[in-house]
Amino acid sequence: MSGTPLAESIRSALAGEKRLAAWQLRSTRRRGHQTYLVKTEAESERQVDGEVHEVAVFVKNGDKLGRATFTIGPGDAAALTQRLEQGVYMAGLGGDQPWTLPAAADPPRVETWDEALSYERARKTSTGIADAWRAAVAAEKEVRPSSMELYCGDERATLSNSTGLAVEERTTRVSLLTLLLADGARPAERILWDERRRAADLDVATIVRRAAEEARDLRVAMPPPSGQYAVVIDADELTAFLDPILQNSSAAALYEKSSRFEVGKPLPIETKGGEKLTVVSNATLPFGLSSYTFDFAGVPGRRVEIVKDGTFVQPWSTKQFADYLQATPTGGFANWEVPAGGTPLAELTNGDRVLYVRSFSWLTPDAARGNFSSEIRVGYLYEKGVRKPVKGGTVSGNVFAALGTARFAKDVVFRGDWFGPAAVRLEGLTIAGA
Repeated sequence: MSGTPLAESIRSALAGEKRLAAWQLRSTRRRGHQTYLVKTEAESERQVDGEVHEVAVFVKNGDKLGRATFTIGPGDAAALTQRLEQGVYMAGLGGDQPWTLPAAADPPRVETWDEALSYERARKTSTGIADAWRAAVAAEKEVRPSSMELYCGDERATLSNSTGLAVEERTTRVSLLTLLLADGARPAERILWDERRRAADLDVATIVRRAAEEARDLRVAMPPPSGQYAVVIDADELTAFLDPILQNSSAAALYEKSSRFEVGKPLPIETKGGEKLTVVSNATLPFGLSSYTFDFAGVPGRRVEIVKDGTFVQPWSTKQFADYLQATPTGGFANWEVPAGGTPLAELTNGDRVLYVRSFSWLTPDAARGNFSSEIRVGYLYEKGVRKPVKGGTVSGNVFAALGTARFAKDVVFRGDWFGPAAVRLEGLTIAGA
């Protein structure tokens, strides 16, 4: 990959450009096999083989360091000189405080490659997954398949820069889109998107079973009753729910003084009987979707404890903001790793009235303050042991306030970029429904 004629031409042009204070080149080749089913019949299949080169150029602009980025593909090779000239010009228009690109370092060994998803075996693996999907759909009652989209493939990336860094990384990926329909007086559909780095981690039967169950249940689902009561949030939604933790714990937020956190101090969470939060950014998690050997700037991947028992231990930091804070760079935020709690998942729904949300329509808490309000796409209401499907209505609250009541599931799950409790129970959230 690093030796392709285009990559070498770009690297040579960058190295020979005297106006540059620094440069970085990331070259990526993606190859794979795509399968599209309409109902259960193959609508199309195609091979994918693409190459892209992402270039970052840095120019001194007084006491600032200007930066510009652009991409070059095989079809743009003739325009390399022009694109580089434009990049130098744009980089010279502004800038940030100076910082240095990472130097050469020994990256860790991270498991991100599954031979079954390599380009040479992607088609065979894709056929096996498609057959398993058809069999799983055929076993479900009262639902019918609408469509399925599947991708299996690999990616090889190299990163080099003007400081002498030169690293390579191999990764694989499988992505599955499932759409099932349930007929009846109130027809319903359910779409699930699942992605993993290893084919064995994609449990097709479980995915189809969940999509079928939810499609059937949505035919009779109603908005939950309005009020304030306990809400259990599924692991699939927890990375979105905890996004204010990620945003406030970055070195960028600390440098820009937009963070509510202070290193060595407890998070702004008033504990109200809940379990204390611990958060780890783990770039070395085997087959994690966000695992990496090196981040986008070349910082080696590592496991970093960000929050320990409710206290902010250290920020996650890119090379740029680590330089500003005179700290050691940790790399970009990777996979979420959160310790298991003390309550079995089955017991989190105990009580007079508990809402279990499997999926929100769009959960985007305010990064600074943590306020959120989101529509329920799929959920279940538990009232004295009776479960009823629900949809519609909204759940509102504040992430920091809610975490003070958190009870995490004892059951641990791996959901691509989440390795932690299967769900969390939060008390006293506001539900606007029926």
